[in-house]
Amino acid sequence: MVALVLAVLCAACSDPDVPLAPTPVEPTISESFTGTLNPFGTNPHYFTVTRVGGLKVTVNSVTPSAAIGVAVGTPSPATGTCIPITGLTAVGGPDAQLSGTATIPGGYCIGVSDVGNLVETVNYVITVLHS
Repeated sequence: MVALVLAVLCAACSDPDVPLAPTPVEPTISESFTGTLNPFGTNPHYFTVTRVGGLKVTVNSVTPSAAIGVAVGTPSPATGTCIPITGLTAVGGPDAQLSGTATIPGGYCIGVSDVGNLVETVNYVITVLHS
């Protein structure tokens, strides 16, 4: 009898099932950001991901031609800056330079920065494809 009571009580205390992770969706929302980057400068651009899914960043153009820093990150409400998660140095081109998966919906940002090689102001166009 004691064994039966313990078995019933232990069954009620079992660990719950772990919820399944959401299936990432293909990115379908395209946002373009333009800006002017000064030597030693940094510019943040903000966007919102509504569903777990793909994320692609393309530096479409930099005029005059130059390599710039591009990072995906999260916005800092305290400083108004973009805290980078991942990034690279890129020049303008037709293909995505950064790609990955946004694992949680919410606010994200693109940080555009001089990597120490700008000698003059440049203009840029960046496209973000997300879900």
